[in-house]
Amino acid sequence: MKKTKSIKLNKDFRRLYYRGKSVVRGNVVVYALKNRNNANRLGITCGKAIGKAVRRNRVKRLLREGYRLLEDRLLAGYDIVLVARTRAITSKQKHIIKDLEFAFSQLEMFVKNENIVD
Repeated sequence: MKKTKSIKLNKDFRRLYYRGKSVVRGNVVVYALKNRNNANRLGITCGKAIGKAVRRNRVKRLLREGYRLLEDRLLAGYDIVLVARTRAITSKQKHIIKDLEFAFSQLEMFVKNENIVD
């Protein structure tokens, strides 16, 4: 994630929850809001319903990797929060990538001249 910075402050997460647009898909909820920077900022959350620390960390790694693979196709200048859902525990990487791809396309965050081929 060479172009993306982290969201660490609670006020930034809350701002996205209340003001950002959201898309819910099987494994993930994506919140996005334009920022005033020329770079994306990413925050990933996992609730305790996911499980203990090992499971939560695994799900966060899967979400981070899915975002990394799609990062080059995204427009710059967004704050993004990925919230893991309980289904993500048993999900494969390819399903998480598909869910992220769907959510980002619904939020119109992909570069326009890119053709998505399945």
